[in-house]
Amino acid sequence: MKAPPARATVPDCAALVLLSAMALAVIDANAASLFGDYSCRHWVDLDHRKKKDWANAFLAPLSLTHQGLQRTGEDRYNSDPKSFEAAIRGIDEFCVSHPELGPADGAVVHLDKLLGK
Repeated sequence: MKAPPARATVPDCAALVLLSAMALAVIDANAASLFGDYSCRHWVDLDHRKKKDWANAFLAPLSLTHQGLQRTGEDRYNSDPKSFEAAIRGIDEFCVSHPELGPADGAVVHLDKLLGK
């Protein structure tokens, strides 16, 4: 005679819930760092290559999404292969003025200007 299949007990379910909550916390922490979790204080010390990579990773999809939603036909950030240069300058200026904020805040200000908002 076969033994019946094991059933999850209350302690097993509690452990599963706890492990799931811990996994979600780790996922949230990694999502916050998707583009690099820099503060403006750290941004100013990054080398140009890291700033370029960060600016392109952050701004390119935002600009493309805006273009798609607005159906403007023009993607102002991605249509210029050197657009990251102006973005870096804008973020640098923002971060010098607002060291308590982050480069993402400066990038949004730059993109708003680029899009004429």
